[in-house]
Amino acid sequence: MEKKESEIVEFKKSTTQLKEAVISLCAMLNKSKKGVVYFGIKDDGSICGQKVGKKTTSDISREVSLNLKPMPDISINVESIDDKEIIKLGVSGSD
Repeated sequence: MEKKESEIVEFKKSTTQLKEAVISLCAMLNKSKKGVVYFGIKDDGSICGQKVGKKTTSDISREVSLNLKPMPDISINVESIDDKEIIKLGVSGSD
């Protein structure tokens, strides 16, 4: 994984920044029709990790579906980097 933000990649320290992440995804979709937000990575690219509970991924999915219309295709994956869990939220859409 490239540890650098771009027009289609955004880093968030944790899911406490979920609202900001959805706003960023909206902008990415409008411009590039795709985007990825990583939770558990600081703006400088350093891995801080994200606690992943039973409802974490469903909470993320719900927030995206409530705020992005029409609903984009989404993928939510929990990955491990440097023995720390991160969440990769990817979206794509053409409308």
